[in-house]
Amino acid sequence: MQRTFILTLFTSLSFIIAYYISLSPLILAEFSHALIDFLTITFSIIALKFIGENEVSEGRLSYGLHRLEVIVAMINIFAIILLSLIVAYTSITSLLKETTNSSFALIISSALASILTFFASPKEKDNLGKRGLYVHIISDFLGYIIGFVIGILILISGIHELDPVGAIILVILNFALAIPLLKESFLIFMEGSPVKIDNIMGELTKISPGIHHLHVWSICDHVKVATLHVKASPNLTIAEADKIRGSICSLLREKYGISHVTVQFETTNDDD
Repeated sequence: MQRTFILTLFTSLSFIIAYYISLSPLILAEFSHALIDFLTITFSIIALKFIGENEVSEGRLSYGLHRLEVIVAMINIFAIILLSLIVAYTSITSLLKETTNSSFALIISSALASILTFFASPKEKDNLGKRGLYVHIISDFLGYIIGFVIGILILISGIHELDPVGAIILVILNFALAIPLLKESFLIFMEGSPVKIDNIMGELTKISPGIHHLHVWSICDHVKVATLHVKASPNLTIAEADKIRGSICSLLREKYGISHVTVQFETTNDDD
């Protein structure tokens, strides 16, 4: 992670220098990608540090600080949208003014960013966060290759309008990637169910017909929680109740990835 942090920092700095030299909208678009990578890694390192230190919280945060992951994700997504709007404005302005930009700066910066990004991709992809970061960096790598190709085309053809057009294409790709992530993060933030309740209920009632008042939500993308009530006979023994509870927990854990389950037994449908 430290290697990725350093390389994405250098990538961002190289684009700042290149944009200062050329004022290329496409370089600005590539810089937005690099900056988001850098911010994502920076926030992730900070969040993971706090989460690791508070995995078992003895205070008010009984689930630790996993929700920080969602907050960081939403901050990154809003940053993507904001930077994309800035790039779009710059690109349209460049098209209207018929600005001529340096294709050499675009070629060199895109090539350098491609090399740095290739080495920045995490070698280990043993958890969801690292796999997501890997996919994001690889997509940026392909974007830098596109920037390099457009720079070559401008150098050969002299059509400088390809620069802002390429930037607008990257902006569209940014929005295409950001909107689904924003919806997913918003669902987690609003404690929406990550799975269809009706599907779970259909399987749970096979274990015990008296199951009701089911709630499922996510603390973060890999920590899912469920609570439910079970109407049982007053004559049900503790051993029998524990067997039902075990079957419920096994089903939710193995099929739906729900790791925290609270089961409340009752002899009436009192949900209070």
